[in-house]
Amino acid sequence: MKKEEFEKLINILLSTGADFADIYYEEASSKSYEYTNSKLDTIRTGNCKGIGFRIIHKEEYYYASTNKLDFANLEETAKRVAQNIKSSKKNKKVELNELENKTTKVKIGHNEFATDKKKKILSNIDNIIREKYKEITQVYLRFIENDKVFIIANSDGKYVTSNDIRTRYICHTYAEKNGIKEDEYFAKGNRKGYEFLEDFDIEIESMNVAKSNIEKLTAKSFKGGEMPIVIGAGFGAIIFHEACGHGLEATSIVPNLSIFSNKIGKRVGSDKVTLVDDGTIMNQWGSSIIDDEGEPTEKNILIENGILRKYLVDKYHARQLKHPSNGCARRESYEYAPTSRMNNTYLAPGKDTFEDMIMSIEKGIYCKKISGGQVNTNTGDFNFAVEAAYAIENGKITDRIKGVTLIGNGIDILNKVEMVGSDLKIEDGYCGSKSGTIPITCGQPSIKISKILVGGKE
Repeated sequence: MKKEEFEKLINILLSTGADFADIYYEEASSKSYEYTNSKLDTIRTGNCKGIGFRIIHKEEYYYASTNKLDFANLEETAKRVAQNIKSSKKNKKVELNELENKTTKVKIGHNEFATDKKKKILSNIDNIIREKYKEITQVYLRFIENDKVFIIANSDGKYVTSNDIRTRYICHTYAEKNGIKEDEYFAKGNRKGYEFLEDFDIEIESMNVAKSNIEKLTAKSFKGGEMPIVIGAGFGAIIFHEACGHGLEATSIVPNLSIFSNKIGKRVGSDKVTLVDDGTIMNQWGSSIIDDEGEPTEKNILIENGILRKYLVDKYHARQLKHPSNGCARRESYEYAPTSRMNNTYLAPGKDTFEDMIMSIEKGIYCKKISGGQVNTNTGDFNFAVEAAYAIENGKITDRIKGVTLIGNGIDILNKVEMVGSDLKIEDGYCGSKSGTIPITCGQPSIKISKILVGGKE
């Protein structure tokens, strides 16, 4: 579409008196190489192309999207959105600025890395895992490629184009011994092309998955109770993402559905806790140059030394909170209106050591890897499963244990962070919410929680 067409559509959206209007146009493609049963079993492809229209008026917004891109249909769709508002307000005609180019290039594009190379890497991983660990019954490997270009235009005159290029590797193994079946999972992704393979040793990480999978087969049951725990560096931060991060998004704050509502400037955690959301980290999985409202992404310090400093705010909620938006408006695709979402959320590193944390515990749990769980964002109550857990006895890590869950509350756990390490690790995943499923990262150094309820199998 041409600039003049975007301008015409913006002015149609404003024609009935809306306070603000924006348009989001995207073209996206995806490809997944799936290696299973020791062969490249499937190559899946997908394409997405469409446009979304939004108007904001006072405390309401209206949104519509379409993938039928002839201009007559776009005009009609814009008119239908505009008809939701009947105002006597007369808006001046909007003229868009010159197109800003905020796109980035990658070193090795998805199509520049031959399919044979991808297949060779996956085949090698499959072979070395199966040769070393006979208990492994299945190895499932994937490369995932996502490419997107998009244009944003709005009634403030903004007219900007950007892109997203992301690549991810997944290793999922399955093992069986004496009738016991277990599985293990690893993923690594970046906002890069295939140069992302330079960021980690794919063989070592894949072998670690298989090794951990085998350990699970002989893991012991554990009797739960209230006790201290150490959560390992990395995706253990999913607790803070789910139990705290979502409660700091304006979508929860504005309707007063968050335990953090009306707490700016108040203590919500121990002075060891500094929680950051940063969309600007170069090439990180959850990063972008601009957000999905066309604003530059930012580094937002949400909690500083236990004091709540900031919320994550998009343009729509900024009007209600009387707080500027801060580069966190995100959406899965043109089919969703943008809203406040996390990018790369992490607990800032401290100065404690992992060894001191373990030695300080007479009886507790080392949670090396946490998986999924459930959270009530209204109360902050959560329940998370621990994927890889070990007993701590008399200051030492001992047996691998199974069936471990963590049961607690977001603000409560923030106040019980007793030690924070310097070994910050950020890991990638996906987050589903009001504006769809988006790439995010969670990160933290090793931390010690003074006390939490641990569920066990015994």
